[in-house]
Amino acid sequence: MLERLDPVISGTAQGSEAPSGCMDDTRVELLRDIIEWVNNPTGPCVFWLSGLAGTGKTAVTRSVADRLAQAGIIVVSFFISRHSGRRNSLYDIVHTLAFELARVHETARAIIIKALERDARLHQLNIDEQVNRLLFEPLCAIFAASRSGPIVLVLDALDECNDPAALVGDGCLAKLIPALCGQSGTGKVKLFLTSRPLATIREELGPFNNRLGREVRLHEIPTTNDICTYLDRSLRDIRQLRQLPPDWPSATDLDSLVHRAGSLFIYATTVIRHIREDEYAPHERLAEVLSIQATSSEDGLPYEEVDKLYLEVLSLSVGPKQPKSLTGRVRHIIAVVVLARAPMSTRMISELLDIDHGTVRRLVSGLSAIWVTPSSDSEPIVLYHKSFPDFILDISRCADLRFVVDCSVGHERLATGCLHVLNTLLVRDICKIPFLAGQELPRRDSINDIEAMLAHHVSPALHYSTVHLLHHLAEIAVRDVSEALVDNLRVFCQEKLMFWLELTCLMGPTTLSNLIVHLTGFQAKILVRNLNVLVGGCT
Repeated sequence: MLERLDPVISGTAQGSEAPSGCMDDTRVELLRDIIEWVNNPTGPCVFWLSGLAGTGKTAVTRSVADRLAQAGIIVVSFFISRHSGRRNSLYDIVHTLAFELARVHETARAIIIKALERDARLHQLNIDEQVNRLLFEPLCAIFAASRSGPIVLVLDALDECNDPAALVGDGCLAKLIPALCGQSGTGKVKLFLTSRPLATIREELGPFNNRLGREVRLHEIPTTNDICTYLDRSLRDIRQLRQLPPDWPSATDLDSLVHRAGSLFIYATTVIRHIREDEYAPHERLAEVLSIQATSSEDGLPYEEVDKLYLEVLSLSVGPKQPKSLTGRVRHIIAVVVLARAPMSTRMISELLDIDHGTVRRLVSGLSAIWVTPSSDSEPIVLYHKSFPDFILDISRCADLRFVVDCSVGHERLATGCLHVLNTLLVRDICKIPFLAGQELPRRDSINDIEAMLAHHVSPALHYSTVHLLHHLAEIAVRDVSEALVDNLRVFCQEKLMFWLELTCLMGPTTLSNLIVHLTGFQAKILVRNLNVLVGGCT
């Protein structure tokens, strides 16, 4: 029954994409402060940890979730990510929190299952109703059944939700937390949030100030000692692994790295990955990093050093004498990883971009300081940090035009790739569902093992293309519409459109509703761009 919630397990602390926590002996005072807040029954219900991108909010969140679980405190967590289509969806966040609550507490499990049995469409109702019946009522039942300790809801990267105002603001958590505090006694339900320090989120959290809430600004907490500890230990590990001289790195080199990092842990972690990546001469890699001219002014932009480091990593990935075509392929691969609506494997990238798979794997491996290099063709490429998309999509930050990604052009290539995959692989009755000739295709809920059929007959690239084609089409500026896109779209409308609709229906109501939403917006853009010419002869 709980499977109806279709949780996004990859977004939880137990998921395959879960982040790592803080290194031992770093963030000691902050973590102690947060744990004391959790255990204080008279303290505020909401703790908001705000901070600039790259200051280490997600690592702190993971450490908090791990320590609470180890202490036997019920903790339900979700790590939001705008680069995964389902990990930033408001409904998926609520569904996963409910699923996780049911997993860790029997009373909540019974209440949630009963609610789903009473109303088979509960997971499709408005968000207010879902929060009430999937979170509020189960939590109240827990407190009514026992004198349990606090329950902590953890949401990381709130600003990456597709509707953060709806998640925190009127109608959702803004009602849930005060109601639970009044129902169960102050301090029984705690909400730990992290996000960038956006004015919109601060406004939504306004009602929590003083009486219910507390904000700590991570970028205002001194981090020099913690970053120094991280860099020193990590470089020491590299020195032992590569059998480097005992005086490497020098104290001067370490101090220089700490200074360049400023308050941004992402600089320190990227430097370490970049140096560790060189198996033969990590000392030379460190020297190359230090040769980059450091920002001399205290008024430098907060991400200037990180941007320089990213440019160094990108430049080394292609080398000084490589043809422009190779640099273009690197840019196209980066665009797919950054703009895709779901995590991409090297095999999927190869099929969508029509690039030899061996070439894709080699180019992806050359950027292991930026993302987790998968060990197999089917594993997703996972970005280490959201600061890289911010950098690569901003022409004012990515100074090397060989690598900067234009959003519209990137979506155009993804849309063209999706259409190519659909035109190549789509056929009528792709899952070979048995039904009598002349009959209509049976309803999805009447087909046994439909998920197994889809997994067997629909490749990951085809699945992605079916679900996300319209999103990419809607993001293309008219100036970037290519002949290849026009040709593929014409073939799709003439030969594959009905097969696409058929497969969309088989994938379930969520996919179908997303199709309707995107189709509505896309039709408006089609009229503006006069692209209706493309389908004029297709009816």
